[in-house]
Amino acid sequence: MATLASYFREALQNIEPGEDAEHARDAHAEVREILQKSQDLKNLGINPVLIGSYKRHVSIRRVKDVDVFGRLDDADDSLRPGDALTLFRNALLAGYDESRVDAQHRSFKVDFPDYDLAVDVVPARRAGDNWEIPKKTDQDNRASWIETNPLKLNDLTNQMNADFTLNDKGIYVPTVKLIRQVRRTWLDDQPGGLFFELMTYWAFHDHAPSGLSQAEYLTIVLEHIAEAMPDIAANGLDDPTIDGEKIATRATEDDFKVAIKRFEEAAELAREALDEEDDCQAAVLWQRLLGETTEEEQVFPTPEYCNTDGTHRATATTVKGAGSPAGTGRYA
Repeated sequence: MATLASYFREALQNIEPGEDAEHARDAHAEVREILQKSQDLKNLGINPVLIGSYKRHVSIRRVKDVDVFGRLDDADDSLRPGDALTLFRNALLAGYDESRVDAQHRSFKVDFPDYDLAVDVVPARRAGDNWEIPKKTDQDNRASWIETNPLKLNDLTNQMNADFTLNDKGIYVPTVKLIRQVRRTWLDDQPGGLFFELMTYWAFHDHAPSGLSQAEYLTIVLEHIAEAMPDIAANGLDDPTIDGEKIATRATEDDFKVAIKRFEEAAELAREALDEEDDCQAAVLWQRLLGETTEEEQVFPTPEYCNTDGTHRATATTVKGAGSPAGTGRYA
């Protein structure tokens, strides 16, 4: 079994958001300040907070958007969703040119062209232990409220990463990142990254995976996802933040057929890579699984003692042979 621990660490580094993280932080801070200048929103207790994959530290390069949850702490049942959307629109247009603010069904997208990034701003009002956000339908363009709780997902992510550790470090978050990268490599679009993040959550929750390396965790979780996907395609994916609710997805029946097939293939490839005894051959298989970065470079690096075709470099083998026959990355 070639687990190639150091190369998995490098692979994870290769999909980190990089400078996108700085841009996301700056864009979020700017939008937050714009919202807090609105007297109408102040009267409703505007208290914006960052949510989404970036906040949960599970985003991968490149970060194209970040989410701001526009909590209205003092809003009551009299606030209609259409009015909330209007107030947020007015607040954003007071700070940005109209060309940068795009109204969506439940939020507003604010473009930051210099960063090649957008901030999605979602109005929200309290609903007991949860929150409600507007939901506007295509049929009649009227908005209603829909219950959600993205803040609880932040807590669940932190708890899962604390509960499952490898070498005293959380293993859940890096596994989510790798699953997101596999999705990006093996699927065109839908289901999206959040959908696979939550399938990873349920794989950890329901099966409590245990391994001695990142390679094992990735393989085991991929196998659980591949096994669960036909049922999820038929019956929906449970929302871990609200009992009895399902996660919304734009994926069609055909999208799920493709995803079921591709993730079954991906899980088989991961198992083949994990079981491979030769480091260089295993590295080639992990490269096929994890694909390329947005800069078209291999996510999984080629070990320095390997050729790109999976053979060993003769000179490197000689050097490594005496003390480390399987290479520097073999052990977790």
